[in-house]
Amino acid sequence: MKRLLLVVLLLLSGCYQAGDQAALPFNKAPQTEKVKKEMLYPDRPLDRFWHITDIDLEASSVLLINADTGHVIYEKNSDIPLPTASMSKMMTELLVLEAIENGELKWERDVEISDYAYTISRQPGYASVDLSKERDYTVAELFQAMAIHSANGATIALAEELAGSEEVFVQQMNQRAQELQLEDTQFVNSTGLDNLHLGDYYSVGSVDDTNMMSAQDLAKLAEHLITTYPELLETSNQPTYFLNNREYDNTNWMLKGDLAFDGVDGLKTGYTDLAGYCFTGTVERNGVRLISVVMGTSSEIERFIETARLYEKAFEQIE
Repeated sequence: MKRLLLVVLLLLSGCYQAGDQAALPFNKAPQTEKVKKEMLYPDRPLDRFWHITDIDLEASSVLLINADTGHVIYEKNSDIPLPTASMSKMMTELLVLEAIENGELKWERDVEISDYAYTISRQPGYASVDLSKERDYTVAELFQAMAIHSANGATIALAEELAGSEEVFVQQMNQRAQELQLEDTQFVNSTGLDNLHLGDYYSVGSVDDTNMMSAQDLAKLAEHLITTYPELLETSNQPTYFLNNREYDNTNWMLKGDLAFDGVDGLKTGYTDLAGYCFTGTVERNGVRLISVVMGTSSEIERFIETARLYEKAFEQIE
């Protein structure tokens, strides 16, 4: 019986291999239908027995899943909607990538910078690249600024270019969330900043509103994003970004330096006073990809330390 089960699992299993890709611009890679499956590895229990229990993380909400199967390895308050800060930019990334795929946008298209995008890009303390109104930027430049440095002004410029206004773009974000069955998600802007931080430019909800998502929804969005557009990881894993002869660091500290973690290649950080320090991460080792969500930690470094603790515990069981 065990031998029969192994044969069936091996027949069902398969691995996606991406060819060499440039960071950006890129085209969507050909995809085969994704199969949710229980995967069997040598010296590793089946997913249904793969859980972490002996760990207590200093965060408001946590989720760790096997990206290939959706299996939950660890969770803490993962169904509670919380402020997401810039992690909500993953939805903006998705809408832009879909628009590129269907021909609504092109990577080389020039984008004029509005007063709104310019003003937010120049706010001290905000994650931004300093945009200029004296020149246009390509969609590719703005996308890289958003995906690598979490640039708020670049995100707004992309939203306005795609939908005509951020207000209409937010409607598209919420519609797409419904289609993806993100049941604990509500967007009021494209960036994840609190509406209060946008001043007179906010257009959806009240001045006290902010984007809200649960860790479950964030993990589901991340899984859909990197499964449908795996080439995104060739951008999100870049440790630095250059624009106007200036170097900007990736906000993901697990890519290099003292906090580097082997196999990490994404995905999105976030911080506001309401959200605390957050990180939706992804890592792949030995053919196993994990997606993690850590929300509401107390410091910039803590979100990565807690994520590393999760990854270490998970891979201890299969390595």
